[in-house]
Amino acid sequence: MASRPRPTDGSVVDAPAAGLPPWLRHTLRTALHLALDAGAVAAAYRAAFWLRFEAASVVATVPPIGDPVDWSKYRSLLLAAVPIWLVLLHLNRLYTASWMSAADRFVQIFKACALGTGTTLVAAFLYERLAYSRLMLAGVFPVSLAAVCLSQAIVLWIDDWLARHEAALPILLIGGGPVAEVLKERIRDRHPGAGIHELETLPTLPELARALDVRRFYELILLRTKDAREDVLAAAEACDARGVGFKMVPDLLEIRMGEVQMDHHLGLPAYRIKHTSLTPANFATKRAVDVLFSALLLAATSPFWLIACLLIKLDSKGPVLFTQDRCGHKGRVFKAFKFRTMVADAEKRIADVKGLNDMEGAFFKAKHDPRVTRVGRFLRKFSLDEFPQFLNVLRGEMSVVGPRPLALTTGELEALERDFGATAKKRANLLPGITGLWQVSGRSDVSSEQRFALDLFYIEHWSLGLDLEIILKTPYVMAFGKGAY
Repeated sequence: MASRPRPTDGSVVDAPAAGLPPWLRHTLRTALHLALDAGAVAAAYRAAFWLRFEAASVVATVPPIGDPVDWSKYRSLLLAAVPIWLVLLHLNRLYTASWMSAADRFVQIFKACALGTGTTLVAAFLYERLAYSRLMLAGVFPVSLAAVCLSQAIVLWIDDWLARHEAALPILLIGGGPVAEVLKERIRDRHPGAGIHELETLPTLPELARALDVRRFYELILLRTKDAREDVLAAAEACDARGVGFKMVPDLLEIRMGEVQMDHHLGLPAYRIKHTSLTPANFATKRAVDVLFSALLLAATSPFWLIACLLIKLDSKGPVLFTQDRCGHKGRVFKAFKFRTMVADAEKRIADVKGLNDMEGAFFKAKHDPRVTRVGRFLRKFSLDEFPQFLNVLRGEMSVVGPRPLALTTGELEALERDFGATAKKRANLLPGITGLWQVSGRSDVSSEQRFALDLFYIEHWSLGLDLEIILKTPYVMAFGKGAY
């Protein structure tokens, strides 16, 4: 929100509301982040030291090896550890991304704390192998995760208070639709005092220049547009000349451009299409993680299985588990397991509810499906009906993260190929998953086109880090039950 010169055509420029200068708010937020996060990391090391060497119950259970250890030895370690942690927190966008959701922020904190703990362990081992307790240094991770989450929450609470006293300039938002509604909600959350001026389409260059001269704007946000590239570039130049920020929000389908890459193997620049990120080694690694994660989760949630089975039996007649033919890896058909959430003859009544589909396009989903039972509606709301599919993971038919397996009885596969052509077959390049990118991006509120685009994006940009982010976001999405029916 930098200041800019007054227009030379005699028009009047809106003055910003009196209040806290925006640059001061951002500076205070960053300074508070650095100070409180540094304190949180230092406190985490001190707490981990206390647990390892001073907590009587822990010391009695796992006696320390060697001579008694003094805190001063570890305190000197903080001189190197704290700056490293702050750099990692910065690299994970925790000081620069002001629009980050709570789930995204937790994922980034988790990654930063894991990297910080691992880096300290490796550095301590290489520097002085037996001088530091590896158990104590590893114990820093869970403590730091809680401490940094708390410090971040405190800073964001203070920042929200500052936002109410900020002299915010208005935003020029061009383009409507659901994305515009989301943007307006986020802008008002972060800048309560900022106005939002909306236009349906990008005006001509003289009209835009006149609008920018008459009213001071912080930035122009252009949603997906079919305007000519020259017009968009001219609009960006007009904003730049007046000190107004310019941003474009692409359509979700445009993220697929990531599959087009430059290739120089022919000695000349050429384009190649990237079909999947999974090499055989990556596939084996993903499979090993799937098996380990599923086995641990099934063991930990076994009491829930018993309760769910009992409630389903008491609520309606029929089996506890429901099996359905689904399209899997490379088009192979398999039986997908779910807790039964509908009446026993739901498959025979599929034709009766075809007209209730709330999803446009290939995927079938009805908000008010009369076949759903009372217990089934609760299980669906929090996606608990999917838990038996971890058995499919152990059997090698599914993965924890991946595109959802298409149901054969509802005609999803045929509809997908009809709507998206041969590209639809790319979904079968990976094992289908229990959760995925579109599930943590809005669940059933995501349109059919957006689902397909997100599935392709996941296939073309797979990494263990992306899987970890999706897994960590899934419980948050499940808990709030938004977009589930």
